[in-house]
Amino acid sequence: MTRTARLVLTGAVLWFGPAQASGAVEANGPLRAAPTRPGVSAGAGTTASAATGIPGRKIGGVECVALADAAAALGLRLGWVEPGRKAVLTGNGVKAEVEAEGRDIKVNGLRVFPGDSIVSFGGQIYVSRVDFERCLAPMLRPGYGVAPRLAPRVIALDAGHGGNDPGKVNPRLGINEKTLTLDVARRTARLLEAGGYRVVLTREDDSFVALPQRAATANIARADAFVSIHFNALINDAKTGGVEVFTFAPRFQRSTNAAGLGARNDAESHASPVNQHDHWSVVLAQAIHRRFVNDLRTADRGKKLMHLAVLRPLQCPGVLVECGFLTSDAEARKIATPGYRQQLAEALAAGIRDYAAALEGGKVTPEARR
Repeated sequence: MTRTARLVLTGAVLWFGPAQASGAVEANGPLRAAPTRPGVSAGAGTTASAATGIPGRKIGGVECVALADAAAALGLRLGWVEPGRKAVLTGNGVKAEVEAEGRDIKVNGLRVFPGDSIVSFGGQIYVSRVDFERCLAPMLRPGYGVAPRLAPRVIALDAGHGGNDPGKVNPRLGINEKTLTLDVARRTARLLEAGGYRVVLTREDDSFVALPQRAATANIARADAFVSIHFNALINDAKTGGVEVFTFAPRFQRSTNAAGLGARNDAESHASPVNQHDHWSVVLAQAIHRRFVNDLRTADRGKKLMHLAVLRPLQCPGVLVECGFLTSDAEARKIATPGYRQQLAEALAAGIRDYAAALEGGKVTPEARR
């Protein structure tokens, strides 16, 4: 069995050169030309992307592509449920349900929050080019528009919180997030190591690790994928439960939860290191998201975007998973049991294996497609 690697860093390490995995060259290459920044003056002219060749147009200052063109580029059929308002993309074993003005879409039955609004214009549905290239395409046709990437062999698992930072706490059950995340990370590591992966833990005990050091551990180890493990909470809400999976927001897009905050706009005009891997981060997120919803039958709170400091400096695809709610009476009782934490670990490990299968051009198991 492969030994779990431990790297202890002193001081905050913020930036590194490109990390290659297992002797593989960097697969994704340089960032594409920056997408149009929201808020610039609107235009009615058409544009074309050098990356995909799909024509687009400016709507409300955002470069968009027609859903019909997106479907054609991905080799999918477009069927109208409500002309100009609601449509379904199908083909090649995938399905996406898209509705204009909706906050989220369904991709293969999973709830997904795009970074920009979906709009109806001239009898067509339009999605932003960023959402097409870095949300829809990775989920519906992994590898579209980007260079191939070798399947992962080195996995970094990040147990959230630790030391003087307990994370979320459920005093009634006497459980806290830092202890639970470490237990799930260790269980996941054992499962992955048994399958031949090398696993790096950002912490192996109840110690505090600064956010930049967590990404630095993955970068120094030349990790091929990074998964940060957390548990959720809502104030004065003992009923809400379910899983949320986050990727770092693409350049110029806001965090999902910033949409309802009035004038707040946390979109960033610069690209962070992890943005080089937006496509494959989404593929990884979908694989883990699907396992949680299908295998654990947990409530689906969606795949979302957030400017997460733990993901920002990564030189590999990365996601953060909120595995459940410690404030939910029913869910917290399950999470408190070793048996359910083993199920969480199995879902995480299976999702990572599904991600590897997608990179290898293979098909995920029938259970994963349910």
